Amino acid sequence: MLLKLKDYERIYKVVNSVVKNEGADPSICCIFFSAYGACILSKHYNLNAVPKAGLAAYHIGGNNDALVFGEKHQGYFSGEGEAFHCWVEVDGWVIDFMAPAFSELNGGKKSIPSKMLQKPLTEMAASVHELRKTGDFYLESTTKSTEKHLKILSTSMAYGDLANLCVQWFKKYPKKMPKTIIIGDNKGNQNSVSLTGNSIAGEW
Repeated sequence: MLLKLKDYERIYKVVNSVVKNEGADPSICCIFFSAYGACILSKHYNLNAVPKAGLAAYHIGGNNDALVFGEKHQGYFSGEGEAFHCWVEVDGWVIDFMAPAFSELNGGKKSIPSKMLQKPLTEMAASVHELRKTGDFYLESTTKSTEKHLKILSTSMAYGDLANLCVQWFKKYPKKMPKTIIIGDNKGNQNSVSLTGNSIAGEW
């Protein structure tokens, strides 16, 4: 395991807090969870963390219940359209920093626990149709999807500023992390942002 649960939770909460401060819904902000999470891994752990985008499917328990981020076309799934997901791949592992926010999908109508998602890629299922038990997963990234969806990060300098802010805010456990951080906008206004997010109960 690359990350301890406490560090994973801290990264999730840092990005979650920044995203919410910008008025966005964390359950649909996979681009930022993956990009900013990868920045933290690169700066604090010296890891070659790479954001990926495409089709993602996770078995979340229940009656063979799976979350599928993608579109179905004539019996097969694709993550190259408007329905997609982003995650991080690093040293043979997949890390999804948005996973604790799955409980907020569709307004929280679906009962999904907030857990850490960090798994060796060697454990990935053979296809989206082969998810048999809780924690099984299937990912299919493409260059097209990754470039298409992550290019938003280059459309504004503000996205880079927020990435740097996430890197500055995060501290490895057991170092003490600030409970708040000051974020300024392009109008010179500043506000105090509190560290917020779901408590993580175990891992997928």
